[in-house]
Amino acid sequence: MNNDVSLVLDEPKIEDSIQSEFQFYYKDSLRLKGNKVYHVNFVQHYTAIKITEKSYNQTTIHLNTESDSLYFGTLFLEGDIDIPPGFAVFRQPTNSINIKANKNTELLIELFYAPQIDVVSPKIKTKKDDCEKPETIAQSVWRAGLPDPIPGRNSVTVKHCIVHHSAGSNTDTNYINTVRNIYLLHTQSNGWDDIGYNFVIAPNGDVFSGRDPQGVADEDNIQGAHFCGKNGETMGVCLLGNYNLISPKQEMIDALESLLVWKLNKEKLSALASYPHPTPTSPDLGTIAMHQNGCATECPGDSVRFIIDDIKEEVEDKLKLCNGFTSILNENRSFKKVIYPNPSNGKFYALIEKEAEITSYRILALDGKEVANGGYLETGYINVKLPTGTYILELWNENSPVIKHRISIQSD
Repeated sequence: MNNDVSLVLDEPKIEDSIQSEFQFYYKDSLRLKGNKVYHVNFVQHYTAIKITEKSYNQTTIHLNTESDSLYFGTLFLEGDIDIPPGFAVFRQPTNSINIKANKNTELLIELFYAPQIDVVSPKIKTKKDDCEKPETIAQSVWRAGLPDPIPGRNSVTVKHCIVHHSAGSNTDTNYINTVRNIYLLHTQSNGWDDIGYNFVIAPNGDVFSGRDPQGVADEDNIQGAHFCGKNGETMGVCLLGNYNLISPKQEMIDALESLLVWKLNKEKLSALASYPHPTPTSPDLGTIAMHQNGCATECPGDSVRFIIDDIKEEVEDKLKLCNGFTSILNENRSFKKVIYPNPSNGKFYALIEKEAEITSYRILALDGKEVANGGYLETGYINVKLPTGTYILELWNENSPVIKHRISIQSD
């Protein structure tokens, strides 16, 4: 029995061929029989796809192109969200896919085409001080050749910076392509007037300006579309990649903290404060918060959830410099600590006040698994051999952990 089926989607209309050489967006339905391989050809190349199962059937989908092998878990029709689970950006533009479902199903297939462009990464990512706005890649630069956003913006006074992740690939390094396809997802599929986020941060630390302010207000004070309908008083920041299991790179964390320091200093907010959201009688939401803190989602992933408190503390320390304080030592309860160098090659010092009576240390992976431990020396010197990555250092007295701090190790 032959389990292969060949199909052609995206038959061009006459007016389409007259208006342009390609379509930015196309959608169609596709009925699949379980365990048959469908070879689907398009009349043009596309750079991303969104797959939605029309009725909840707990179907699993496998999709292949010349450059990608994608697995989609259970998909179903859901409300417009910033990055749905069935969305994927191709490594290379493609005009064909092979797709298979494990049972009979009907899918909505949406295709996106973002023409390839080259954008030079900002040469200077460091600033004179942590209070200044980071260098960003402007909307007009990364959006070149795509449809313009729809006019109409609302300005907001921001009290909450919401951290997201885009999910998807952690190996693709064509960040500009990913941002451009997310823009098409939000504008062409979701029907939004622009990309939903105020800023997007790539793993290499590049910061993309997101929603176009169109002269209404500063770009960080434009209401976005990223927080399940509760976007008032928020600024959305998306980390490119999936951080459920993998930790963000140090360059990305540094860029995020830099952006948050600038924004919170501008608004005169503490990184450790919280305010009711979205109404005055609602539960409190932090000035730095995660998507999952206010919506039914795992975004921005367990790895970010595990380090978010450290991010808040480090942002707060840098805010003190903006306001004239000379010490950037982190405080945990009544004890001050300093850990240097951080990042390190596994050899570093973890100094804390003697009153903490530290006797030992533990180092945890971001999933909570212990990867190293030892007795605490009076000098604070620690020497461990661990793979490159981000970890959590715990300093213990005889009975309990006294402090936890994020450390970055870059193996030689």
